[in-house]
Amino acid sequence: MNIQGVEHIAINVLDLKKSIDFYGRVLGFDQLETVDRGDFTITYFALPDGHRLELFDYCDKKQRIPRDDSDSGLRHIAFLVEDVAACEAKLREEGVEIALSTCDLPALGMRVLLFRDPNGITLEFCEHL
Repeated sequence: MNIQGVEHIAINVLDLKKSIDFYGRVLGFDQLETVDRGDFTITYFALPDGHRLELFDYCDKKQRIPRDDSDSGLRHIAFLVEDVAACEAKLREEGVEIALSTCDLPALGMRVLLFRDPNGITLEFCEHL
């Protein structure tokens, strides 16, 4: 195998409008197109380096399954940023749920912040120390 990188990230959403606002206005990703697939729609956002984020909306077939951070499965999605603390301040102004305030992880050479999107997905901002 010759895996060359991540092509896209796909998230099932609970509330498409809130998710579009969060990923577009709050995080600043550019919204691309929305494709109607019949039973669901996919709204695309451009991520840095030419990658994409796909928001899947299954309309009336949604349910939220509470997860603990220690449950198996996806833990979080991490994005590299320039200033984690400044990002945290902006997220707090927007009322975003912060799961772990900005902290340094010297052993990893990183400063990190964990927060949740409107669907309960944990996201991470990190910067090199």
